[in-house]
Amino acid sequence: MASSRVTATGVPTTPGPNGSVPLRREIRDLQANYRDQWNLYLLGLADLQKKPPTDLLSYYQLAGIHGEPFVPWNGVNGNTNASFGGYCTHSSILFLTWHRPYLAVYEQALYASVQKVASQFPESLRARYVAAAKDFRMPYWDWAAGVSGQNSAFPSAISSSRVNVVDVDGATKQINNPLYSFQFNDKRIPSELALDRYWSQFLNTKRAPDSNGSSQNGLVSQVITNENASLRTNVSLVLLSYKQFDAVSNNAWLRNNRPGRYGSLEDIHNEIHDKIGQGGHMGSLEVSSFDPVFWLHHCNVDRLWTIWQALNPSAFVIDKVAAAREANFTIAAGTRVTAETELKPFYDSSATKFWNSAGTKETTPFGYAYPETQRWVFPSEQAYQTSVRNEVTRQYGANVINNFFENIAAAPAAPKDTGIAVSTSEGVSEQPVLSKGFAKKAVAHPIQAAQQILHKEPAQEPALKAAEVNLPPPRAEANPAPPKPAAENASAPAPEPATVPLNVPEKFSHLVPDRTYTEWITNLRTVKHGLSQTFRVYVFLGDFNPDPASWPTEYNVVGRFTVLGRGGDTQCSKCQQDQAEELVVTGTVPLTSALLQDIVEGQLASLKPEDVEPYLVKNLHWRVTVFDGSEKPRDEVPGLKVSVVSTNVRIGDDGIPIYSGEYQAHPNITDGRPAGLAGDDEI
Repeated sequence: MASSRVTATGVPTTPGPNGSVPLRREIRDLQANYRDQWNLYLLGLADLQKKPPTDLLSYYQLAGIHGEPFVPWNGVNGNTNASFGGYCTHSSILFLTWHRPYLAVYEQALYASVQKVASQFPESLRARYVAAAKDFRMPYWDWAAGVSGQNSAFPSAISSSRVNVVDVDGATKQINNPLYSFQFNDKRIPSELALDRYWSQFLNTKRAPDSNGSSQNGLVSQVITNENASLRTNVSLVLLSYKQFDAVSNNAWLRNNRPGRYGSLEDIHNEIHDKIGQGGHMGSLEVSSFDPVFWLHHCNVDRLWTIWQALNPSAFVIDKVAAAREANFTIAAGTRVTAETELKPFYDSSATKFWNSAGTKETTPFGYAYPETQRWVFPSEQAYQTSVRNEVTRQYGANVINNFFENIAAAPAAPKDTGIAVSTSEGVSEQPVLSKGFAKKAVAHPIQAAQQILHKEPAQEPALKAAEVNLPPPRAEANPAPPKPAAENASAPAPEPATVPLNVPEKFSHLVPDRTYTEWITNLRTVKHGLSQTFRVYVFLGDFNPDPASWPTEYNVVGRFTVLGRGGDTQCSKCQQDQAEELVVTGTVPLTSALLQDIVEGQLASLKPEDVEPYLVKNLHWRVTVFDGSEKPRDEVPGLKVSVVSTNVRIGDDGIPIYSGEYQAHPNITDGRPAGLAGDDEI
């Protein structure tokens, strides 16, 4: 008799003769270039969200695996005599591996809905949409992609409340955008599956809710765009310089006195939760998975891990004894956590065994790859790694120096109103654009003053990409083939690459003697649940408005360190263990881009320690706000320590940064200040 257990197989896939599998694509690429699949995605997601909460593969139940309503899923119980406390693996070495089958079971449910709606089109359109549905995979949202002077880092496809589709009757119409929010109020939710009293009051998911409870997607867009440069640098730093899986995978403090291990993909992941949530669902791990953007966000985290795996194929090591802080409903403290540890509640295809980390190392068993990780295209592992490394530098910047000066030349003279209307819950509003006052210290393109100092002519801003506009799908257009990687198009061996020049004006050539510069980073750590709620630490370089409400879009904000803490009444069993052990988590905020801006403006002489140290003593600041945005005194945050470290970076002949791996701490910058690291503190 067939098992009634749900298996987390992803989309059943037979790889092509060369090992190829369908790709998960960036949401703006899907929208612009694969319009039939985009149309099916919207209709399929809307269908999935309508399924009754009692269905194991409904959107509601799949979201509930991540936290509330804290009930066992798929009949998977935990440790003997343990009350249910969720399957959470945050701040754990299993953070990345656990979320891969989680995304896979969501993708297979979404895929089923996509197939369903494709089969419902009129006969004249059915074959076309069924063909498009065959290779559909869930998209990701690359929140670290570069932004132009006119475009927001938060796609209108996610932030608009209404969207145009070709419906299953063949007519083009406008529907509620299933990516905008998830509706609770149109479903019969049994009491045993209900969320807690606070979250049950919301009729749908919220993003940065105002005093009336209305989502403020425009504010989310500003905040994400504002800190784009710092985020991009952080992504590049982790992907290109971190070599150990335990460091890159999660944000738990390693306590190894190595200041170059404070960053992680989980730390970056937390930042995105916070920027979208801002008092809404994404800011609370218990309910964040109900916001439709959660899946796009975690798909991108999975993609970044896949990229890191390609660059570090031998670094996947999981073997440690679970401390109390790593225990949860299914993992007991004191047991050994290895690559064979079960990732409950996700059964593999056998329906008798659970997935483990060894089985989730590759994406192809789940039936997908990413545009950067098409291994089958390349003749050798070396060629594949070279391509992946080049893609990282192309998308997130080759090195801070070149990025900075190239962005000055590329930035528009003055942003222009796009005139694109974006629907919100309050009606129709204008697409947010970057004005001179919004060209913050953290934004990817520096202020126009830098152009004037360097006597640079601003480049013309390219037209807004179709992916940013809510266009209906074409009447009849086959989905185009994806662009071929360079290696696939090559008909002859590539010539020896020339040395990539440093596009640094002569006036500033002293910043990179012998193609070497100093990278400056803020390291932060704190007790994760010390404030019993989500909180964040803002890092500023220069003066700032004392009003905490202004800090998310403050001119001199460089970045943030987000801590997704929980209260003492949480049902999350791992969080309870973390609280008891006073788990400490870490994060980073890169400073170099912001320092370069001040160098160009004549406020700082160089990136050398003798210049930067006194400058940071005077100009580096940090402040803390809690879940509702109110300020918390820095010295009242348990375990908070802020420090500054630096490392030497050589720019290779190919323009890719080569990190020395040696980090120098600079405690004199923070010693004696509230929550500042002192010289005798543990690093």
